[in-house]
Amino acid sequence: MMNAISLALTSPMLSGGGGAGGDPGRYMFFATRNRMPSGSIVTAASGTNYVCTKIVVNTPQYKTRTFRFHLSGFASTEGGNAPQETVVTGTIGTPGNSVVADAMFIRAAGVFYQCTFAGLNTVTVADQTNGAWTDELTIPDVDPESEIEIWLFYHTAVGEKIWPVYRIQKHRGERVWGAGDLATLLVFKDTPLTDSTTALDTNYATVTQPQYYGPDFMVAKGDWDGRAIVLGLVDSIGEARQQFSAAADARGNLGWFRRWLDKDGGIGRIPHLMIGMPGNGSVRELTGTGAAIATRRWAVLDEITAFNNNKKPFTVIANQMGQNDTAATYTQFFNTNYRSLITRLRARYPGVKIVALPPLGRTVSTRTVTLTSVGTVVTATIASGINGLTTGQTVSISGAAQTEYNGNVVITVTGPNSFTYNFAGSATSPATGTITANDLYLRASYQGFSANNTWPADGTDASGKWRLRADILAKTSACCDDAIDTYAAWVSAERDGVWPGMLELSSTMVTVQSGTDGVAAYTTIEVADAGIFGPEQEISTYAGARLSTTSIGSISGNTITISIPRSTVLPVGSIVRPSVTPDGVHPYGAVIDRVVGGIPQSEKLKFNP
Repeated sequence: MMNAISLALTSPMLSGGGGAGGDPGRYMFFATRNRMPSGSIVTAASGTNYVCTKIVVNTPQYKTRTFRFHLSGFASTEGGNAPQETVVTGTIGTPGNSVVADAMFIRAAGVFYQCTFAGLNTVTVADQTNGAWTDELTIPDVDPESEIEIWLFYHTAVGEKIWPVYRIQKHRGERVWGAGDLATLLVFKDTPLTDSTTALDTNYATVTQPQYYGPDFMVAKGDWDGRAIVLGLVDSIGEARQQFSAAADARGNLGWFRRWLDKDGGIGRIPHLMIGMPGNGSVRELTGTGAAIATRRWAVLDEITAFNNNKKPFTVIANQMGQNDTAATYTQFFNTNYRSLITRLRARYPGVKIVALPPLGRTVSTRTVTLTSVGTVVTATIASGINGLTTGQTVSISGAAQTEYNGNVVITVTGPNSFTYNFAGSATSPATGTITANDLYLRASYQGFSANNTWPADGTDASGKWRLRADILAKTSACCDDAIDTYAAWVSAERDGVWPGMLELSSTMVTVQSGTDGVAAYTTIEVADAGIFGPEQEISTYAGARLSTTSIGSISGNTITISIPRSTVLPVGSIVRPSVTPDGVHPYGAVIDRVVGGIPQSEKLKFNP
């Protein structure tokens, strides 16, 4: 165990003195909030084809003063073929429209500073190009842990496309404004907290919230103190697929990885840049050409190195990927998929340390059932046993072709693999279709394992992901130089290899009845302690049976505003529980917080040389 003296010797930034152990002439990744372009492109509409995005990033725990920002001419796909950089404004292989950056400013300590592009105030970013860098911009020293606003004014012709990057975090002062001309937008510099333009500000805090153009790569010179700077290889787990905008913390972080890196604990905040996106797979990253290209982002990294006196803007690679690398056999999973990227990274960046983080859970909360009925009583049979369902709880039945069988039902357990519930009756028995019973992750004991995710790692192909964890921790075949285990931070305290059930998470109670007659809608819920939740968290309410499931839009004190109006009466004393995960893969905010708090901050020492 390290004491304060040995920690300081290991990490120069703890020994005091601005710039100790660092390099003031080296551009390094510095900004929170950074994101690679990916997602759905936005079509410019009449009257809002001129756009201004204001993004707020936070600086490291040392002074910064000289900056460069990058605007990409491409975006990456998300999902099955991510991170291929083929979301383009035209046809793949045939460049489409360009985006004109009319002006760009940063605002620090209330002062605007204009960015230039090869000496000009404007630049045209062509589709399917690497994009453009701002010139070096030196301003008065920006204090440690400050906010910097990035104002980008851009336009296309009406009907043309714009690459997606950022969902606007309104609660942090971010904005998106649209107009039919540049002059109208420039006025907002005088009123920087004016509400966003309504037509552009839609579906806040959801995956369908529009994403707007902005700088992806951001680097700065300053009093870098020698602390680790992370290049993060991430998929949807690291890029926070279940958090979008309203859930961002005060420094703009979404998801467990960014929050953990930027937490002021252990050796301090670790500056970083996340180069991946949802759906990213190791076997596709840093490969390909043409319609399968996934190398443009890496070419932009080379551009930084070129204007950085041949020095990289990072000191260590953190590899969070692995979730999307599963394959029919473990040999393909580990060697062909996961390790192929490691081989490419070691060839490209010889001598750079690679620290791996094993993947999080992948389970299911459903069981296949058969349904028979007599009169108004349904008997459900689960072939593999109930394993955790109890009399009086609610389960969701779906998939029956006879829809009268489906719905949220209160069950009575009648045997080791059967339960009953009441319904209106049916002319058909047994029910047909692929039918499942879902407890929405109420109990860890009811969860099942997805393919290639059986616990524990036992040398079989069925336990592929947990064999990957074992190989990462053992550094098998040089798959990493060090590892930070995530398992204890997210796993259930009641059962190995699965997520915690809702019953293991903190809950609260309704203090003022919501709803009156089951018809009139309401949008707020008063609870005893809303502090256990955050925006974008799904919640379920119970008064014995489950009454409703909804999502949090915002929180003020102990008042929860829900995203979709409800009418179900919530009596005083109803229990409000946070959901665990929507799909067994991506954690909701309550579990994200659990992970952030569960990985020791001392593990950051592994990022040091």
